Amino acid sequence: MAFSRAHPGPWGGAVLRRLETDLASGWRPGLTVLTGDDLYHLDRAQAALLAKLVPDPADAFALSILGDTPVSAGALVGAARSSGMFASRRVVFLRDVSGLEGDPEPLVAYAAKPPEASFLLVRAPKLDRKRKLHKALAESGRLLEFRRAAGDVEMRAVADTITAMGREAGVALEPDALALVLDVCGADLHRAAGEIEKMASFLGGASTALDATTARALVAGSGLLEDWELADAVTARRPEDAAAAARRLLDAGGEPIRALGGLASRARALLRAKALREGGMAPKDVVDASRAWYFRDALADGLTRYSLAELRAMPAKLYRADRALKSSGIDKGAVLEALVSDLTGAKSR
Repeated sequence: MAFSRAHPGPWGGAVLRRLETDLASGWRPGLTVLTGDDLYHLDRAQAALLAKLVPDPADAFALSILGDTPVSAGALVGAARSSGMFASRRVVFLRDVSGLEGDPEPLVAYAAKPPEASFLLVRAPKLDRKRKLHKALAESGRLLEFRRAAGDVEMRAVADTITAMGREAGVALEPDALALVLDVCGADLHRAAGEIEKMASFLGGASTALDATTARALVAGSGLLEDWELADAVTARRPEDAAAAARRLLDAGGEPIRALGGLASRARALLRAKALREGGMAPKDVVDASRAWYFRDALADGLTRYSLAELRAMPAKLYRADRALKSSGIDKGAVLEALVSDLTGAKSR
C-alpha cells in the first residue's frame, strides 16, 4: 500500500489530458489563462491550443501574438474583439503576462461575454492574486493550472513520462539512470526533457540503453549528483563509498546543509522501511510505503545492514549535525564528514 500526501488540484499531466479531451469536442470562445510551475505540460497545452485554434500559424489575420512590449488590458481585449474579412475566427495570444498593464475591467467584461469565434490566450506561469489584473485573470474565463507532480502516484507518473521521453528520443534509461534523472530533476519535467535531449545527442541517434555511469557524466548539476551519491552510499551503509562521496561533494563546493537534507530524507525512509519490514510487510509494499522506488537497491542493502535501534538513533545525530552546521566558527565540511562516519559506523580518521 502506498502512502500519498494530499495536494490541491490535479497535477499538470492530468490537466493536459483533460484539455486534449475537451479540444477534441471544440473549445469555447473567450479568455483562457495558462498558469502554474509545471512548464513542461503548460508548454504542451499552449501548443495544442494554438494548433487547434489556428491551423495555419502564418495566418496573420487569424492570430496575433503580443507580449514583446507592454500592453494595456484594454488594448489586449480590443485586439481580441476585432474581426476581419479574411479569417473565420480571431485568436490573440499574450505570451508574457508581465507586460500586461491597466485596469482589469475590459478583461472581466470580455470573459463574461466574448464575441463569437474570439479567443484570448494568456500565458502566465506566475500569477500574483494581490494584483487586480492577475486576480481578474485567475477568476475570469477559464483558468488552466499546471502544478508540478507531488506525492506517490504523481511521481510515478513523472517516472513513466521521463521513460517515455527517453524512448521517443531513442534513449532507453536503465533503472539507475532513471533514478538519477529523477533525483536531479525531481518533478521538473521541463528540465528532464533537456537532459534527455542531451543524452540523445550523445548517443548520436543510436537507440541504446543508458546506464547511470554514463548518465552521471551527462546530466547537469554536479552538486546534486554528489548529494545523490552520498545519500545512496549512506542508505546502503557503504562507509568507504560514503566517506569518498562526502569528500567529492565538499571538494566540488557542495553545501553540507543541503546534503544534510538529503540524508535526513533517506534516514526517514530507512527507519520507516525497517519498521514496516519487521512488522511483516512484503518487500515490494515496503518500497512503495517508503517512496523508495528510485533507490530500492540501496534501501535493500541498508535494511540488512542497519538495526532498528541504529536507525532510531539517526534523527538525534542529524539534529546535532544541523545545529552544528548552523553555528558560526565551525568547519562545516568536518561536521558533514563526522556525521557520515557516525551514521555508517565508519572509523574516524
